[in-house]
Amino acid sequence: MCGLSFSGKSVLAGALSRELRIRLLSYDAEIYPAYSRLAPAGSSAAAEYDFIQDIARRQIGAILAGGESLIYDDLLLERDDRRKVAAVAKAHWADFVLVYLDTPLSVIDERREANSRTRTSIPEAKMRLDISLLDPPEAAEQAIYVGPDYVLPEVLAKISARLTGS
Repeated sequence: MCGLSFSGKSVLAGALSRELRIRLLSYDAEIYPAYSRLAPAGSSAAAEYDFIQDIARRQIGAILAGGESLIYDDLLLERDDRRKVAAVAKAHWADFVLVYLDTPLSVIDERREANSRTRTSIPEAKMRLDISLLDPPEAAEQAIYVGPDYVLPEVLAKISARLTGS
């Protein structure tokens, strides 16, 4: 899963996990809370991010090595981050299907506002930085683009077709 915060990644990832009976690994819920405090003291934000992403990729590798499939829910805004996760999958002989939540900024802003009372807010500066870093998947990445008005069975069919090569 990749896309901006509030694009709908976690909701879709949860639905896919339930429907496909595949493990869900969430950067926000599992990786960051458990490992952010282990980053070397005085690390820059970029160095901390790289440190935690490396841990995430090792966890993905361990899950795949154990014979499990998984859905990884993360921003993966930059092509290089997606390439590294794809390399982990390839190293474990696993298929890699990239699902990109292509949600317009106007919808994201509406969701941020609606969720501001119930969900941890993302500072405006962080949101704008993420927008500037977003490198939407290019054709070579063969991402499945999903809009905010997706129909779950259609997304499942696209994923299934990708996995079966049909």
